[in-house]
Amino acid sequence: MPIRELAPELIAQIAAGEVVTRPGDAVKELVENAVDALLARPAGSLPGAIAIEIADGGYTRIRVADNGCGIPAQELPLALRRHATSKIAEAEDLEHIVSLGFRGEALAAIAAVADVTVLSAPMGAEVGAWVEAVGGEIGVVRAASRPIGTTLTVERVFERLPGRRKFQRAPSAEAAHISRIVQGYALAYPEIAFSLGSDGRAVLATPGSGDVRLAVKAIFGVEVEREMLVLLDERENTDGHLSALALSGLIGDPDLHRATRNGIFLTVNRRPIESRSLGFAIEDAYATQLPVGRHPMAIIDITVPLEELDPNVHPTKREVRLQRERLAFGALQQAIRGTLGRFTGIPLMGDRARAGFVGGREWPQAVTMPSFSAAPVAIASAERERPRLGSLRILGQVGLTYIICEGEAGLYLVDQHAAHERVLLERLEHALGHQEGAQLLLAPVGLALPPALRGAGPQYIDALTRLGFAAEALGESDFVVRAVPAALPARGIDRALQETLESLDEEGPGPDWRERLAVLLSCKTAVKAGQHLEIAEMQALLQQLDEATLCATCSHGRPTAILLSHAALEREFGRR
Repeated sequence: MPIRELAPELIAQIAAGEVVTRPGDAVKELVENAVDALLARPAGSLPGAIAIEIADGGYTRIRVADNGCGIPAQELPLALRRHATSKIAEAEDLEHIVSLGFRGEALAAIAAVADVTVLSAPMGAEVGAWVEAVGGEIGVVRAASRPIGTTLTVERVFERLPGRRKFQRAPSAEAAHISRIVQGYALAYPEIAFSLGSDGRAVLATPGSGDVRLAVKAIFGVEVEREMLVLLDERENTDGHLSALALSGLIGDPDLHRATRNGIFLTVNRRPIESRSLGFAIEDAYATQLPVGRHPMAIIDITVPLEELDPNVHPTKREVRLQRERLAFGALQQAIRGTLGRFTGIPLMGDRARAGFVGGREWPQAVTMPSFSAAPVAIASAERERPRLGSLRILGQVGLTYIICEGEAGLYLVDQHAAHERVLLERLEHALGHQEGAQLLLAPVGLALPPALRGAGPQYIDALTRLGFAAEALGESDFVVRAVPAALPARGIDRALQETLESLDEEGPGPDWRERLAVLLSCKTAVKAGQHLEIAEMQALLQQLDEATLCATCSHGRPTAILLSHAALEREFGRR
């Protein structure tokens, strides 16, 4: 076949395939245009609102209406042409992008794969106008009546491209995807009232009050909103760079976890993004605090100078490039861990049995975040500070497993194994960065690597050494341990090491051996359920747990303690 130039309509459809791969992409582009139009209005304008309606998962119809600044009638045809935009004019503008949209591709790309109608009335105009693009052809602009703002209607998505349509997801799946897209923008811009309807059914509606907590409550419910903690960014400005990067938002209590990562909403300069690296930073900050296979909830904005952000690296703008992503990675982890360490409390009895999101605290609501662009807000109520476990009065032991204590808030039940596991894990993690003494064993422990781990002996011994063990190889698969870290009890260490090897044999070798070893060893060497403890031992354990950075869960995400409040006791006995 000879080389030839493609027809203009085919070129447009190919280009559109990079920007609009599914109806959700069209919704994203239209919502971004609506947000930009609202933010471009002069101060003192009416509260902003964006209404989204979809039919058949967006395949049949998408309608996005706003009360933004509107488009003049003479500019409507331009809005539907490629590379026509009001956001940038010169190449230098790409280095200081403030708006969500900027390429001038969105409406043209949508018009290449669907029929589009634009109805708009700019501020100061006596009458509005509308224009439609059918089959990629832009029609004549006509006068029309509409309040200030814009309504964009997209119909018959991919109808002219049956090859593309047959690979699309089911309408129900696409509707769920669109719902999450709208959630992300509603949380990033709580000052805008968002509403979403699907096939005539209301899906979500936010108040547009500027308080992100009220947006969370409207989208996820009051139980989830109660479990969200204000992210505290308390880093010291020691390297001269931290002031250029700021964090704000809400993170979920460890009891608030989900089966998927859909509860993580990340924005950079209020631009919703996807980032594997930063998403991992958030999840890793919750390590050992969530049950296996569960994921946290977080709504976080990273503010960076405009010149350090490049949003022009992906056709759909879902991914961005940060000049100092490593700094953002470390700052995220430090802020999340610091917040959890300060405000993670003891769950009330019965909270963890709730369906869906797990948790629920009887905490006063004293936090207001006007928007992500605001400075982090301190929590006013001291009642959200975690309890001092070391000051509890010990009443005894139940089933040789749970320590019963009394405090000002009520009755505490402490799982002795989970509590000791958390204490040992933090001691082992502390030992990674500090040279601490080791306990010499009276009788060195000899062990053999399982068949699946043979060949990985050097890595295993290196991991043990970095945790504070004294270990050396005896051939290809055998090794001997002569000393254990001071953080671990020496008694029963031979059995603990053997059980650890068996667990690693099932999981296979990997680069995270050191972390996995720390978790396994803290579990295998901790006080066991069914083990008798003296009052002094219980008191020492509570004091050690009190000193832990994160006291609420063991290394597997199970609670270390639960609280039966005075109010709950009175309800159970019919006193209130």
